Amino acid sequence: MATPFAGDAPALAVSLVVHVALLLALAAVVIPPVPHAPPPITILQDPPDPIEPEDTEPPELVVGPPEDFVGARGDAAEQAAASLAPVLAETSAVPVEVVELFEHGDLHVAAPDDAVVPQGLDITADVAIRGDVAVGTSGARGAVDRLTAEIRASLDQKPTLVCWIFDQSISLVGQRQEIATRLGRVFDELDAAGPEADRGDLTHMVFAYGRQVTAAVPQPTSDCTRVVRAIESIPVDESGEEMTFTALATAAKAAKAVRSSPARRHVMIVAFTDEAGNDEQYADQVAAFCRAQAMRVFVVGVPAPFGRRQVPVRFVEFDPRYASDEQFAVVDQGPETLHPEVVWVRGGALDAEPMDSGFGPYSLSKVCAETGGIYFCVHANRRLGERVAETAPMASRLRYFFDGDVMRAYRPDYLPAAKVEQAIAANRAKHALVEAARSAAIDPLMEPRTTFPRQDDGTLAGLLSQAQRGAAVRAPRLDALLAILQVGQADRDKLGSGEKRWQAGYDLAIGRVLAAKIRTDAYNIILAQAKAGMKFADPRNDTWNLVSSHAVTNVGSQTEKLAARARMYLERVVREHPGTPWALIAADELRTPLGYEWRESFTGVNVRRDERVGNGNPVRPDDRRRIVAPPKPKRPLRNL
Repeated sequence: MATPFAGDAPALAVSLVVHVALLLALAAVVIPPVPHAPPPITILQDPPDPIEPEDTEPPELVVGPPEDFVGARGDAAEQAAASLAPVLAETSAVPVEVVELFEHGDLHVAAPDDAVVPQGLDITADVAIRGDVAVGTSGARGAVDRLTAEIRASLDQKPTLVCWIFDQSISLVGQRQEIATRLGRVFDELDAAGPEADRGDLTHMVFAYGRQVTAAVPQPTSDCTRVVRAIESIPVDESGEEMTFTALATAAKAAKAVRSSPARRHVMIVAFTDEAGNDEQYADQVAAFCRAQAMRVFVVGVPAPFGRRQVPVRFVEFDPRYASDEQFAVVDQGPETLHPEVVWVRGGALDAEPMDSGFGPYSLSKVCAETGGIYFCVHANRRLGERVAETAPMASRLRYFFDGDVMRAYRPDYLPAAKVEQAIAANRAKHALVEAARSAAIDPLMEPRTTFPRQDDGTLAGLLSQAQRGAAVRAPRLDALLAILQVGQADRDKLGSGEKRWQAGYDLAIGRVLAAKIRTDAYNIILAQAKAGMKFADPRNDTWNLVSSHAVTNVGSQTEKLAARARMYLERVVREHPGTPWALIAADELRTPLGYEWRESFTGVNVRRDERVGNGNPVRPDDRRRIVAPPKPKRPLRNL
């Protein structure tokens, strides 16, 4: 008999009970009503009195081209989070740039006393910074093109005054004409030239200087034609004096009125010169004034020779009043640092060949760096990776040039002189390098005697003793320099990754001084050994010849240890500073042997004068016998 619980009936009953319970539970939930928003209320009132904005100047921005992606998806990818900067440092430091913003009563906001360059764990040439002093170009036109971009960027922010300053020296006549022609095209590109051009936001002043400073265009003008004509008509100053920093100060003072006017124009000071200037004592004052007034200084100049103040310049006569001629004149175009940092050794293959330092003269470069401008190193022979054989007219005789992107890691210390002195005193390696570099160039054994004919033992000993005198005179000088540099070894490893210039300079200096000492000591020791007596392997030979050798194994263990140290320093320079002047000089030093060895030969020093052949050359005994022997008879033809 079927029952309600038979088959599927029990399951259906249970399901029915569960669903009914759920419906009852949902019905018990109370949902509060949504309150209606009140109607909007509009309050009408008179606007407040306008607040006059203070005369402030926003910080200048450098805007690059837009990128499709940034961060980890950008081109930098793995380096996106790295601390990139133009200067290496163990700790990244990004300065906050402060320029003069306003003056109000007793309140005066001005720039800091020193300009700090961004530092990071990695170096990159893509970091856009102001105050670049390693911009190399082969002509002034390239520098003017870059200046055009700087002027355009300045105009995008606010009206701009450009103060053009020209050196009146004879050597710059051709460049002035070239620049005047180029500026005509620049003004066209800026839409600031031509009879219908009316770009009032770009004005100009023109100054010229030699022994005196004159204003060719003393008041700001937007007439570009007048500017070009003024530059073309600048007279030549044959005094030979160049008051460069006085001219910069004159232009800055004249521009101050424009800078402090209600328009608050940007001011760019652009100077063209081919020397370091005869009034460098005013460099710090000029930099401080321009920095306080937020005036950027740009210099189109020449590269400073590495570690030198003077360099020969090829002058080609252009004036028809004078005889057509060319000659090399010595000109002050360096050095690139405040204090000397290179210990020169006469006699090296590269010591007589000036090379590019990668930077401009120190004082001019410092003004550009502190004011956020740019120093352009212009040289017609700029070619990387090869020795320059021919010097272009009106150019300095520099034999080697280096990549600016590489040299940025070796930027000199463009800090106030007091802070530079403090940093040098705080590190014994820096102090030792500067003290040694202040000394005169080392004068090693340039051409030591290497041929010693033996007439008899007494005569040979006399020749050896005489040759030793040159080494004896030079040894104390080398020992004194080495003692100075060895004091710095204790702090050599304290030089950080951002001080590559000091690392390379110290290692090269001590490596070269050690090498010069080793060659001198080895020469003296091997001559002393010869005085003790030597026998010819071939009894017929009569002359000892001293030849250079890379092996330093026959002059004592102490000299061998010094040779190993010298190679260590020089090889480290080549390995850690490739593509720099220090590495080039160190590699050349490593190619020069440190030791000597004896070789014997026959020169006939003991042959009687009447036993020499007609040309005066001695002959060996067997040669003499062949000469005096009668000729052999000819074979009679009939015997054939």
